[in-house]
Amino acid sequence: MSVSGSLADELDQPLSLARQVAQLLVVPVSARLGSQSPPREVLRRLIQEVGIGGIWLTEGHVAEALLLVEELQTWAALPLLVAAEAGRGLALQGATSFPHPLGLSRLGSEAERWAEQWGWITAREAAALGINWLLNPVAELLGEDPLSASQLARAFVRGCEQAVPEGILTTASSFPGKGEVRSAAAEQVSKAPDIPWCPRLSLTPAQLQEGPWLPFLLEQVGAILVSHVVLPEWDERWPITLLPGRLTQLLRREWGFGGLIVVDRLDDGFLAELAAGTELSPNRLAVRAFQAGADLILAPPDPMASLAAVLEAVQQGSLSAVQLAQSVTRVLRAKQRVLPAASTLLKQVWPALAETDFSAVGGWMGAKDPTDPALSRGSPAEHLKPLLLGDPIRKDSALGKLFNTRANLPSALHKAAQLGSLLAEQDIAPCQAAMARGGVEGGRPLRPPPEPRWLNWIWLDPPLDTADLQLQSPAVQVPAALGILPVVSDALTPLPWLEAALNSAPGLVFQAFLRDPLPNYVLDWLQQHRERVAAVVVYGNLSFYRRLQAHFPGANLIHSLNRDPWAQAEAMERLFPNRAIPEGAQSQTDQQIIKKK
Repeated sequence: MSVSGSLADELDQPLSLARQVAQLLVVPVSARLGSQSPPREVLRRLIQEVGIGGIWLTEGHVAEALLLVEELQTWAALPLLVAAEAGRGLALQGATSFPHPLGLSRLGSEAERWAEQWGWITAREAAALGINWLLNPVAELLGEDPLSASQLARAFVRGCEQAVPEGILTTASSFPGKGEVRSAAAEQVSKAPDIPWCPRLSLTPAQLQEGPWLPFLLEQVGAILVSHVVLPEWDERWPITLLPGRLTQLLRREWGFGGLIVVDRLDDGFLAELAAGTELSPNRLAVRAFQAGADLILAPPDPMASLAAVLEAVQQGSLSAVQLAQSVTRVLRAKQRVLPAASTLLKQVWPALAETDFSAVGGWMGAKDPTDPALSRGSPAEHLKPLLLGDPIRKDSALGKLFNTRANLPSALHKAAQLGSLLAEQDIAPCQAAMARGGVEGGRPLRPPPEPRWLNWIWLDPPLDTADLQLQSPAVQVPAALGILPVVSDALTPLPWLEAALNSAPGLVFQAFLRDPLPNYVLDWLQQHRERVAAVVVYGNLSFYRRLQAHFPGANLIHSLNRDPWAQAEAMERLFPNRAIPEGAQSQTDQQIIKKK
């Protein structure tokens, strides 16, 4: 179905079928200055003429995001849902970043407190940028057992709602979970060779219902994000996102979920491979997603072509217009909740909202008690974003000039800079430190003092993020202050030089910043000289750490989920408890650090 014709006529009506379908599409957008992803004229047309329901900010600086969201909302006849990922803080440069959330589950009685604080900080930043929809919490990663994950997800959402009393849309992500997903190699053994690769769960739905799916059963969230994963018991080829009626049956009828069902991005390449050789084109995957029970679709490969395919399916009777209208009601009700100023407009264009009484609707749509003291934390000004966290925008920069060309923005920028003190270090740092502490396991103190000429061997996976390891980083500074000097190497370091440096040391501490497993020659050296290796610290790559435990039983091993300074400090505290760094230690480290390529 072409856009020129009946679709063009539909777009001229206030909330025609075409505009209803458009409200169910969410387009990924880069906030980077000058980005053409998508081209801005295309984006303007999708918002102004087609009337898409939302955007998903995928990258950019917080200041760029503020500019972009403000502009795009002025383009929209109906306000946009503005989504962002926040698995470790907002996925935008300049926002507060947090350690891996799995560490929360190891904090015992403290866990829920810090999960709530994490949600509070993240949501407050999001709301100040105009972001009204978080694609989090990632329910499956918040805890090492289903009950813990459920409790922490609820705490995160509770913190979000305390930060933004008028409401912010949160999402249980990503159903059906990937903790039991088979690898591509293992999958080829168990399925027909003509079926393209797609993530597959090894557990049955009955097994998943007993545990792994429990964290997704949250009334507090307004949406569930469903990923493209195959459950072989239901279908060998198609993921659950594309099985007609499956999401409606499971999430609506069996679970009674009343929020938004969101299907993950449809522009993933393996989905096009699945559609190849069938009657489906990539753009008709949107039809299958709505047939499955989706309310919102992230990243349709071609929004206009997907819209046309959905309208054609309605005309042919393979997709229910009533079902789509129900989805529109859910989407606009969510907008009514997170954008109360637009409630009157939304009621005018969609009368089904006129009788909405949030106090009479359970779950996320339910009204909150305005007298609850937990909802009065801070003044309304605190909900504005303290934008430039140590990253000022120069007036002569491209971004600074953009601010200066718009009359209301210089004052907004000035106010944001002033409000930086509201989101103070004492609010953020304890939460970051607690999450990092929970992400560290193992380790026992080294007996002091170490012999002279001990070395701190640090292995890096290139390319190294400069934020991970610097001369002042705890992983370097704490041992150096005790006379254990660093030797930094990676896969490009000449092996003869490295062996010469290590063989002369009477003992060493080995620290590995890993994305990939260690090379075999490094493992062999550690094995052969294990009597001289006092401790091994692994940052990242949990599966490799488990292998090390098997290879080095009884060894002094430490693992950290994170690479950041808080995690390094916790690991060093376990090796060298209560060791203060003497003044002048940094200058000694600066002189002695060794790294050769």
